[in-house]
Amino acid sequence: MTKKTTLTYLFLSALLILVSSCSSTKEISSWRKPETQQKKFQKVLVIGMINSLELRTTFESKFSAALNKKGIQATGSLAFFGDDLLEVPENIEAWKPLIAELKSDEFDAVLVTKVVGVEGKDSDSGIVRYYNEFFASFEEDLMKNKNIYSEEEGFKDFQVHQVASNLYCLCERDLEEDLIWKINIELKQAFDSDYLIEEGIRLFSKKFIEELKEEDLFIEKN
Repeated sequence: MTKKTTLTYLFLSALLILVSSCSSTKEISSWRKPETQQKKFQKVLVIGMINSLELRTTFESKFSAALNKKGIQATGSLAFFGDDLLEVPENIEAWKPLIAELKSDEFDAVLVTKVVGVEGKDSDSGIVRYYNEFFASFEEDLMKNKNIYSEEEGFKDFQVHQVASNLYCLCERDLEEDLIWKINIELKQAFDSDYLIEEGIRLFSKKFIEELKEEDLFIEKN
């Protein structure tokens, strides 16, 4: 090996290490319900737990589009329910007609995504959210975490976000939705412009879909 070749090899190795260490997304943790290896879904409702209606619309639309592009049939909650799901229902009774509507349209899964932790742009600022990550149903998840952020809080002052996605089954027995799979992803991305928000959604979607496909949880369309 010549000196020039050696230097080139060392440079490429160092570059690879640098790129890996600066990765924009990484899996923090994941969990799957035991004995669900044969479980496969066909159609999923995507719900983004975000106070801003504009940001929620953008997230659900782009995330659903990314899933559909990879063969996973997905629809955002606002696109499907419209004004009926602008606010989270207060009790299980209020959920029943919504669940019936989902099942009649052949949805068999619900995916709930929320930001659960952020790190500030400097070492002295940051917010970390702690919450019970395991729920019997997606309705319980939404009802108990709908106030995880106050109206005045946003994400513009932060550059590291931890995003949690919980996948629930709409089971055949009434109101027996189960948490099937959950994943926490760290996203190194500021959200202080429309472009960066869309880039953050793209990066998260890419990493999420990579991990989801490893689980083989959906019957994919050709």
